[in-house]
Amino acid sequence: MGLKALWRGLALPAFFAATAAAGAAGSFEQPPSFSPDVPLGAAWKGANYTVMSPVSSDGLMRHYTVRTTAGDFEVTGDALMAARIRELNALRALDATNAPSKFGEGVAKAGLGPVVFAGNLIGHPVDTTQNTVAGVGQFINGIASGFNNMGKSRDDTVSSLIGEDKEKRQLAAHLSVDPYTDFKPLDDKLNELAGASAVGNLAVSGAMMAVPGVAGMIVSNTSTVSTFGDMAADYSSTQLMDMNRDKLARLGVDRAVADSLFANPYYTPVDATAITEALTKLGGIENIGAMLVHAAAADSRATAYFVRRRIELTAVWQGRRGTITSFVDVDDIRFPLCVTSGGLVGIYPIDSLSWTPETQKIVETMTSASAGRKTLIITGTATPLARTKLSALGWKLSERGKL
Repeated sequence: MGLKALWRGLALPAFFAATAAAGAAGSFEQPPSFSPDVPLGAAWKGANYTVMSPVSSDGLMRHYTVRTTAGDFEVTGDALMAARIRELNALRALDATNAPSKFGEGVAKAGLGPVVFAGNLIGHPVDTTQNTVAGVGQFINGIASGFNNMGKSRDDTVSSLIGEDKEKRQLAAHLSVDPYTDFKPLDDKLNELAGASAVGNLAVSGAMMAVPGVAGMIVSNTSTVSTFGDMAADYSSTQLMDMNRDKLARLGVDRAVADSLFANPYYTPVDATAITEALTKLGGIENIGAMLVHAAAADSRATAYFVRRRIELTAVWQGRRGTITSFVDVDDIRFPLCVTSGGLVGIYPIDSLSWTPETQKIVETMTSASAGRKTLIITGTATPLARTKLSALGWKLSERGKL
């Protein structure tokens, strides 16, 4: 069961109501297919991947098949596809290192190694000592977090002790990718280089720059990495978990609810951090816990990423409008709607909305939550038929993420 099944998880009364309405509602349509360059532009093809044509859709999300040098992969949703493309570009950059042999050659030629830190200690004693003290504090704090989150950490204990996990996190931040990625080819390569870096006592950034030709392939440098990338580089998964738990507690979220999100294997620690930060930006609105209860039920990577993006988009709306007061906590609605001063608002990272029996069931269930004004905001586009049907049910539609 995945994203589509979660949307399908409506209560029986809503299902029968929607089914009865279907006969009177009239026509449905077959979801369209797309050439990969339509949603992706030139990014549909890279040095180590090709997005296969056609790209299908299910009435809500696009479904991609990506042929890579490491095999074929299925990806659901434009947002997750964009993340996969970043990861594939990062993998290409890492492959250029030809680790570990090329890595070792580059290090030797650059004259880098364990003596670098000692040299800094002599030449810049104050700066280096301050960095060392901060590092010790971070390390001690990391041990405490590890005990608090026993059995839940994404960082390996042995790898943490030799510094491999930290090297991996910094390398991922350098490439603007999630260090806890579920994309195995990238995860394997990150582990390979981070292990070589840790054993060689070499800083990740130096390791990358030591290999000719890699500098120009980096997706982005550390100065342009997002806040979450910096946090993921600086803090272990257990430290992030503790910080997120504290922030959610201040929002009134029950600890058991927060822990159910952290324990869900389909969310990475970076996902959980992004969700926590977004909910924090929403401010003191009611029923924030309801959003997390539903989020914790995600049963696939596609669903988890959908939920993350949905919550982030909701925070953007709140930052611009400031009109959300609570979430609708109705069992029939798997992705809670926002209650605003101007009526109900649904904000979803939907790629291509077409009018299918499934879409009708979802919309009619959402419609039953309120008789007042209703606005649906999607990141993609809708077909003419879907626009007509939404309007008939009292929904104002905003496409292409116009918040």
